[in-house]
Amino acid sequence: MGGQLSKIVHAAILCLGTLALGCNSGGGIRCSFDQPARLAASSWPKFQRDLQNTGAIPAPRLHPQAQVRAQFADPSGLPFASGPVLGNGGASTTSVDSRVYVGSASGRLYALASSTLTPLGSAEFSFSTASAIRTTPLVAIRQDAEVLFFGNESGFLYAVTQTGSPQPQVWPLNTGGAIGLAPALNPLDGTVYATSAANAFYGVCPNGVRRFANTSIAAFVSAPAMTPDGKAVYGGDDRILRMERGDGFLLWSLSLAAPLRSAPVIELDEEQPETVRAIYAVDTSGRLFKVSAGGQLIYSTALLDDSRTDTGLVSASPALRKGRLYVATTGGDLLAVDTGTGTPVWSLSLGGEAHGSIVVLDHGDGLSITVPSSDGNIYVVPDLGPTPGGVQALSVGAPVRTPLAVSVAEERTALFVSDDAGRVSRIE
Repeated sequence: MGGQLSKIVHAAILCLGTLALGCNSGGGIRCSFDQPARLAASSWPKFQRDLQNTGAIPAPRLHPQAQVRAQFADPSGLPFASGPVLGNGGASTTSVDSRVYVGSASGRLYALASSTLTPLGSAEFSFSTASAIRTTPLVAIRQDAEVLFFGNESGFLYAVTQTGSPQPQVWPLNTGGAIGLAPALNPLDGTVYATSAANAFYGVCPNGVRRFANTSIAAFVSAPAMTPDGKAVYGGDDRILRMERGDGFLLWSLSLAAPLRSAPVIELDEEQPETVRAIYAVDTSGRLFKVSAGGQLIYSTALLDDSRTDTGLVSASPALRKGRLYVATTGGDLLAVDTGTGTPVWSLSLGGEAHGSIVVLDHGDGLSITVPSSDGNIYVVPDLGPTPGGVQALSVGAPVRTPLAVSVAEERTALFVSDDAGRVSRIE
């Protein structure tokens, strides 16, 4: 009871703090933190899996003969620019990963049966918009139902239920510019955060009322990372990394060498998971920044042998596990970086460009790094410590520029991939 009361008091204080910002929908409806959403209990409910954007998951090894076992083709034939995520089709606390959600360039949000990738019937789920959905959705639970948060190219941030119906009260919210990579969720009060190409970072109350909009001189296209106590970390084309309080109050900012198109990653203390150990960001020049929770620069190091900046060398979001940050480049290189020193331990040249996000499969006795590529392959690379292991190439037949999703619900690993040919594939 004490914990629940503290959350209610916390939400009330935060809402009072937003009133001076005009926290309403313009029609008299005020910001409400009643029944805030929480992250769904699927294997992969959001971009890079968790609120810290680590991209890591405990998972069995992929089968040595893993291949495409099921596939869905969007009738429009347009490339997918949204990554898939997994849901349960309800407020289940057990991960069954029965659904795959993915947004299409035709403006339709698909709900697919995860085993066969067959679209659910319109009575079970139906949602479409007038413009492309290029953000990777976030799957949460609110009011005893599954809810999805995502944005479209026209700048609307949506919240829909497990059937595709709008969430109460005033969703969607118009940000005026295309929504970035993926939304984020405050674990304390359910505020939804999103970057916008209209040079703004938005916080939205659980009922769809704008909580704040912080503007800049350049577009934001990345995905925010969240601390356990509800602070947001994000960056953008203005070459600044920021941490803001849940209500949008700026706590600190740090200048980068180039725009930030990939997502920042937050490292938590393993023994005290409520404590932030460090924040990592890799800008488009390939420079890695390690920052303390208080905003102090720990180190800044160039990962690539290229002194130029703003050259688009890195757009894929990195992944973090066991003291290593994995970074992939548009030149097709994969680097395993020691987070203590910022020094690459090993690097490996893969085929094609890397634009989709990296995933780390933690097998308990080893790690496998999964990298989507523009050459139509998903590369799986074991990390053997000082060197990489033998590379497994899984072909989907078309360039992959979107984030992956991973299911471990059936005690085996399955990858879900969307590609440039307008297909979604299940690989196992």
